Amino acid sequence: MKTCLNYIAYLAVRGLFGLLGLLSQKARVLLFGGVFRLIFLVVPRVHSTILTNLAIAFPDKDEKWRRSLMRRNATEMGRLLADMIRLPSLDAQWVGRHVEIPILRRYIAAHEGGKGILVATGHLGSFELLGHAIGLVGHPLAAIARKFKSPRLDKWWTGLREARGNRIIDRTGAFKEMVRTIESGTSVAMLFDQNVKINHAVFVDWFGKPAATTRAFALAVVKTRAPVFVASIRYVGDDRYVVDANECDFAPVLDNATLSDEERIRIITDEVSRRYCDMIRAFPEGWFWLHRRWKTRPEGEAEKVYR
Repeated sequence: MKTCLNYIAYLAVRGLFGLLGLLSQKARVLLFGGVFRLIFLVVPRVHSTILTNLAIAFPDKDEKWRRSLMRRNATEMGRLLADMIRLPSLDAQWVGRHVEIPILRRYIAAHEGGKGILVATGHLGSFELLGHAIGLVGHPLAAIARKFKSPRLDKWWTGLREARGNRIIDRTGAFKEMVRTIESGTSVAMLFDQNVKINHAVFVDWFGKPAATTRAFALAVVKTRAPVFVASIRYVGDDRYVVDANECDFAPVLDNATLSDEERIRIITDEVSRRYCDMIRAFPEGWFWLHRRWKTRPEGEAEKVYR
């Protein structure tokens, strides 16, 4: 029965992708954006979470501004899904015309040391397009991702993600493979901007409030000493995007013999988070504000952020 249901779900998703692929990009964005606006309005938990997050991140903004941002956020969430639909049809020529990557030369040069690069990224803008674009310009990487429960659906979706030379590393037990991949010379991208359980977390500043953040990224930096980039993608209008990225120099932290590895992990995670928060501030309508980013609290803190 379970196998049958998984197959039906697989066929439904494939059919939906095919049907929506017949629409124009503008129509898809309008459709998905409308769906998200409806969800944001009628699902109390989602509505409350977004406004709570925005109040924490932008305490100087009023309610009117936050609600306006929530509406724009719905549009960008719709664009994310619309871009996912068209990934199979995009080629290197399309990326050349539509995606600006100002740091590309430096990114290429950073590979000259023989190791891959560790790329910290997250749920800002069309993040699936970000990885796809890097693969299409001839510099594929590996990305850590959670698998779907349906094997057929997972195989199909992984095939789309890997179609341009990229590789998916299963999130389960990913750390050792992540280190091996870096050491072999292939870059690895990791989403690091969501809440994690306390046993996997280091608490660092996120928009002025401690947030449970994965320690795996910084631990990989400590283990491999790989070059580090923080990257995101931002929609700039007229079906055009810009990849925002900057390089982090953690050599002083790694070479400081007075620091423990745990201290290094905290410093690295804090710096990466600070840079990514700056990217969110530059494109606030593009982030996953529906996510309960501050759900896990430090030990001993009684505050409950979300109702």
